[in-house]
Amino acid sequence: MPVPSQIEEEIINALELKNNSVLYDLGCGDGRILLKAVQKHPNIQAIGIEIGFVPYLIAKFKTRNYKNVKIKREDIFKTDLNDATHIFLYLYPKVINHLITNIKSQCKLGTIIISCDFELENEKPNKVVNLQNVNPNSKRGRKLFIYTI
Repeated sequence: MPVPSQIEEEIINALELKNNSVLYDLGCGDGRILLKAVQKHPNIQAIGIEIGFVPYLIAKFKTRNYKNVKIKREDIFKTDLNDATHIFLYLYPKVINHLITNIKSQCKLGTIIISCDFELENEKPNKVVNLQNVNPNSKRGRKLFIYTI
């Protein structure tokens, strides 16, 4: 399920991307977060990882006019993340808690990880952002948990 569209801008702001940032969206779905990121920060590199065939095709199609966006169809547990400066996650807790070991073993110190709605076990966030533009009836898109490796 994608992040609620009302909070996309807040996610991009929370990432604090710079001109040389390399943003990974693990489980990128249709690529909306990547698109928003490159529209606001045209000098970044954005890489989406999606295993699902249909979302992968949609993301490829939507990002086709952006040379700085790559969409890869691969397993997020096998993705090479060593060039990442920022990682966005909107995945179930069981998945992100399994994935964090892989992320920490590959990424350099200072890499920023943002998880929407789900806090990582055994990791203390640097910051928790309560999202403002949330539909009051929705249980999704309530908080961002921000970590730095």
